[in-house]
Amino acid sequence: MKKGTHKTDVFPGILRGDGNVVQCRCTVALETKLTPGTSANAVLTWLRIDSAGQTPPDGLYRLDVRGRIFKVRREGGKWPILRL
Repeated sequence: MKKGTHKTDVFPGILRGDGNVVQCRCTVALETKLTPGTSANAVLTWLRIDSAGQTPPDGLYRLDVRGRIFKVRREGGKWPILRL
């Protein structure tokens, strides 16, 4: 990555919740931001759920992205941003 760059990769994901009763496909964005510093570079990485095939209710879910499982909580009709 070049200095001060921002990169976004998009992956398919699956959301599962309520004991696997709720399951829907989603799109997940993996964002990486490189900020050059004086002594070291800062790298920030996070996952963001962009869209889901349906609108599930608030609650606890498991997000499966490329074989990795993340626990997420939907609150107020919004998905969290997962800092990595």
